[in-house]
Amino acid sequence: MSTPSSTQASDRPAGTPPFRPASHRSPLRDAARVALMLAPALAAIWTIPWFVTQDGLAHLYNATILVDSLRGGPVFGDSYEVRWDPLPNWGGHLTLMALVAAFPPRAADKLMTTITLTGVALAVVWLRRRVAGDRPSLAADAAAALSGMSFSWLMGFASFQLGACLFAITLGVWWRDRDALRAGRMAALAALLAAGYFCHLVSLGLTVLSLGFLALFAPGASGPRSWRDRVLRLGVCLAPLAVLGVVYIGLSRQGGAMIPRMPRVEEFLSFGGWFRRLGWVDPVSLGIKTALPFTDRTGAAFLAFSPILWAVGGAALLVAGGLLASGGRTRESGERRAWLGLSAVLWLAAIFGPESLGPGHGDYLSQRISLLGLVAAVPAIGPPSRSWLGRAGAAAMLVALALQSASVWDYGLFSERTAGRIAGAAPRVGSGRRVATLLADLTTRFRVNPMLHADCWLGVSGNIVWTNYEARHYYFPVHFREGLDRPDSWDLQEIALLGTDPRTAERRRLWWERVLDEHHDAIDVLLVWKEAPDLDAVTARWFAPVEREGDVRIFRPRDPR
Repeated sequence: MSTPSSTQASDRPAGTPPFRPASHRSPLRDAARVALMLAPALAAIWTIPWFVTQDGLAHLYNATILVDSLRGGPVFGDSYEVRWDPLPNWGGHLTLMALVAAFPPRAADKLMTTITLTGVALAVVWLRRRVAGDRPSLAADAAAALSGMSFSWLMGFASFQLGACLFAITLGVWWRDRDALRAGRMAALAALLAAGYFCHLVSLGLTVLSLGFLALFAPGASGPRSWRDRVLRLGVCLAPLAVLGVVYIGLSRQGGAMIPRMPRVEEFLSFGGWFRRLGWVDPVSLGIKTALPFTDRTGAAFLAFSPILWAVGGAALLVAGGLLASGGRTRESGERRAWLGLSAVLWLAAIFGPESLGPGHGDYLSQRISLLGLVAAVPAIGPPSRSWLGRAGAAAMLVALALQSASVWDYGLFSERTAGRIAGAAPRVGSGRRVATLLADLTTRFRVNPMLHADCWLGVSGNIVWTNYEARHYYFPVHFREGLDRPDSWDLQEIALLGTDPRTAERRRLWWERVLDEHHDAIDVLLVWKEAPDLDAVTARWFAPVEREGDVRIFRPRDPR
């Protein structure tokens, strides 16, 4: 069947979606195909005992504290307080609280990891169906699965992942009736946007930006009046955000001034600088791009195993093939250009825009923007193409998906060998203790580090874990009570992140010495991961080793409490 011409499109009633060939394909078939593509990652989550995301166990610990607070705080109430402010990030916490209340802690964490993986992928498939109709596309499904198995997913950015789901859903709800929004649909959009606020501010901001871009540049009913009505009705949908925006501005002052941290100019002045910059904003890769999966070998030749390179190559071929196949200036090709334009804007913002809004307002902004840039590109992927460009592009996307699935397994096995051993010390730590952790060596070949917050599992059984990083940020609800004698979680994290570089060894030793000198009385149990002789010498002044299993050592105070 031929593609309808622009003249035919203008003869339809206003608000009618463009004609799509009716295959009556069930949406469940697309969902099932994407679920099959995600099956290797899901198998890794559920068969590797200690498959954990970087921040996942920290979120689990804080969800446990939140559930305890609803019961009066018998376990954690003396050390933690909950601020029930209307914060972004509540989406992930409330979801995890419900899981913690209904399931054992490990199952709750795995379910959250599963939800944030499959939710994004399925939402993206649904968005494409709303935009492109029910024409199947293996390449689009593979891209949707890749968007689920993202860097931000494995980082454990649960609330942002839920916000990414709402990004796709909100755009899909608006798209179908964008030229004829009725009161019910406008109310639904307003509710989705409000829900997006309570998931994550970045995903919400990009949702608003994307709605505005598509309202201006997507084809619609002819005439300036129709365009004005579209923009006006969208503005009404955005109205509730004005109130939430004022609320957030007041809350954000707790994090200090917002001072965007921009990329350095020199990053764009050399090939190496561009390579590093593009590698930084990459929303897909989980490991170092020059590493050979399942080994410690690195080299330029192993770039061939990098999923993002195959994904970018496949996307370029698909875009070229789609634009060539679309022919003239039809409504459908105009829609495709609008979505590609939105994707390009988001990618440019990721590359040239800020990496952070300030030290007190969160990090990894570039990767979140580029992920939604990937999501926005999926609706522009057309049906299977008979051209060599389309077939090669689809094949490249499938290769990227296979490599990404292997990378998930590689990471999971590494998590088992590292985070699993740290978390496995919980029975030896006991409960009702104040616990600090010294991570002496965080060496990894992954962009995501499962060891960094693995010690938060020690708190789920009822311990106070001083490395709980969420408790020092205004955009999370759990905070330490004022007046506690405790080491700062930021100090403990930064000591760990300094790593084993000889150039920072003295700085790290002095920092660790200061922390113990000031706060050793607040530590009942010290867990040490791997050895560092200079730090061990400092530790020995106040603590003695009592147990060891592999790279995990348990220390207790020398003087009885």
